[in-house]
Amino acid sequence: MRPINLLLVILQTYFMLMNVTVERCYCAGPLSASDMRFLMPETLAFSQQHNPLFLARPRWMQIATCISAYGFFPFYLLIAIAAATERWALLRQPISLFVGAKLYAITYYHVMEFTSDQPPPNLVPYVSVEGPYLLSIALVLWQLRSQSKPKSKAL
Repeated sequence: MRPINLLLVILQTYFMLMNVTVERCYCAGPLSASDMRFLMPETLAFSQQHNPLFLARPRWMQIATCISAYGFFPFYLLIAIAAATERWALLRQPISLFVGAKLYAITYYHVMEFTSDQPPPNLVPYVSVEGPYLLSIALVLWQLRSQSKPKSKAL
């Protein structure tokens, strides 16, 4: 597997993990110090220090997180499959549609985050968590562009 595809598989696995842990817990209710589910104590500590708006839970963020938690998993899996099998051309259309939606969603999220009355106080930790999503979008677009013709596979 090419290094770029391996990185994409790792990133998609991380995103799927966030879908089924942090995002679904956040969707279900506010973060709580008594919540000991996987990654939740760390999420609370990170949010308290670096992302106060996530703790404030504005309605738009709740909705966006729930959409991500329950709607994005299959598309992250599809990208991981495309990367692992080099089937970018075959899966180009659904992946392109998802990347367009994801790019719109992440742009909206960051505009709202940075124009809110509670922007991230320190960019380095914030970007360390949010940056992989932007990196993934760029890498997927690169792969879609460079792998535009279906490759025939010998049986």
